[in-house]
Amino acid sequence: MNATATFSKTNPRMILMLAGLAVLSLAFVWSGAARMIKMQTQAANKDEFRMLKPQDEAKIVVEVTEASAGKLRGRLLEKGDETHYARTTNAVDANWSSETKVVMGKAEDIQAKAVVHITGKVATDHTVQASQIVILTGYVQVK
Repeated sequence: MNATATFSKTNPRMILMLAGLAVLSLAFVWSGAARMIKMQTQAANKDEFRMLKPQDEAKIVVEVTEASAGKLRGRLLEKGDETHYARTTNAVDANWSSETKVVMGKAEDIQAKAVVHITGKVATDHTVQASQIVILTGYVQVK
């Protein structure tokens, strides 16, 4: 049996296998792109935040002005694009605990001048009970 004859017999199988691999790779890339789009920061602007009612979920970006154990106060930021935010005059108070997930940093990073994305429930006094805090300091610009 000669090598050319063997190669031509397995060639259709090889082509099908490579085509299947290409389809799987495309599906993997497509699902990754979909996840990336979902991960884009969602943040309420000052009007949307003001209209939230107790127990509504808040997603806000805040520039911290004061921070202590379990509490932070800051200025609400409005999103320009993914990396640019503008200061507002709206003050925001948030509470957090050891149960709060801190992402892209540590709890020690929650201090004055830090920029954080807070997700949590609005309390009756309009503070936010944070379930997740994402540290954005160094990744975004505030004007």
